[in-house]
Amino acid sequence: MPPKRRVMTRGRLECSVENEGRGRYSAKKRDERWKLTKEGKTVCTRRLAHEPRAPIGTKFVHKSADSTSSARGKLTGAEQWLQTVEELGVRGIRKQFVHDVKGYAPGGAQTAWEAEKNVDKNRYEDIQLLDKTRVIIKNSPDKSDYIHASYVQIYPGITYICAQGPLTNTIEQFWIMVVQEQSKVLLQLCRFTENGKEQCAEYFPLDKDTKDYGSVHVHVLEKSTNIVTLKKVARAKIEVTYAGTKLEVLHVLYSGWPDHFVADSPSVCREVRNLVNKHYDGKPVIVHCSAGVGRTGTYAAIEMAIQRLKRSEVTSICDVVKALRDQRVGAIQNDQVNVIYISSIHCNIYRICIISAQLTITILSMICSLPKSDVTIMIVEQLKL
Repeated sequence: MPPKRRVMTRGRLECSVENEGRGRYSAKKRDERWKLTKEGKTVCTRRLAHEPRAPIGTKFVHKSADSTSSARGKLTGAEQWLQTVEELGVRGIRKQFVHDVKGYAPGGAQTAWEAEKNVDKNRYEDIQLLDKTRVIIKNSPDKSDYIHASYVQIYPGITYICAQGPLTNTIEQFWIMVVQEQSKVLLQLCRFTENGKEQCAEYFPLDKDTKDYGSVHVHVLEKSTNIVTLKKVARAKIEVTYAGTKLEVLHVLYSGWPDHFVADSPSVCREVRNLVNKHYDGKPVIVHCSAGVGRTGTYAAIEMAIQRLKRSEVTSICDVVKALRDQRVGAIQNDQVNVIYISSIHCNIYRICIISAQLTITILSMICSLPKSDVTIMIVEQLKL
């Protein structure tokens, strides 16, 4: 006996299925009811629910360019950004990043990075450094002006220094840079060792109060302690002395970033940002991970996006990443772009929710892959902080 075959046809208000040997079933919409018939005889009817059908996600809806641009002309920059994120969806965000940013590399000389004498000061041989934005050490005992670190303008008046994690042979230059720039905050976004591999040399004493690194004297005033309210965040107060100059620095270690950016991490990232902004005193914030482009670049991009959103500027995350790469080559990897969107919303949660609480919930639910009810609870808890 040949296998039974199902044949499906679809009309405007009709869907029928023919099952060989069992007759033809047909469903039609009529007078607010669905009527199911078999061979012309009514089998059952079902009243249509008055609740409107959930709309198809906006990323699948075609909108004319004229109507969209006209509507957007009346929105603030932050509102436009929210609408764009919703329309793109997770796939659209990734596709846009791959198309516009993945292969983007700025031009510019890299003579210091290429110099043979500096090769052993680079942690990774493929992480380049632009001459135009590199930090130049001005008063080093060995007369070398090189360190793998870049100035990054986050926003007019706000500067970060994105750096690789110090190597054993660059700890002295690292601390000289801190004193030279009068930086008040050091943000470390990696553990010293991860999965058995060194990410960063121990550049301040962990088991005693003082240690000399060449001509630099480092005194730990307050040992690194975990912040009770912040998961995997520790702080230490350090005094560094070089060439007769003393400087007190807040060291913040956020070790919860590697690999998995879980649902509660954006709120921790927000509190880390608040801690940094409270103490940086207008001086360059030095941020590092291992290479100084992945987690470090992501954190810098988050701050760049937040500063633009705070001022309701029209914001494109792809443009933000390009602006960052113009200053720090190779910043941001594919899987980190969602973190920028999520954290930009979380760190602006009050402002964003005032614009559109429902849209905020929809976007976070989409990007975080969480039910809207869970996102709502998460937002309410954050608004209480």
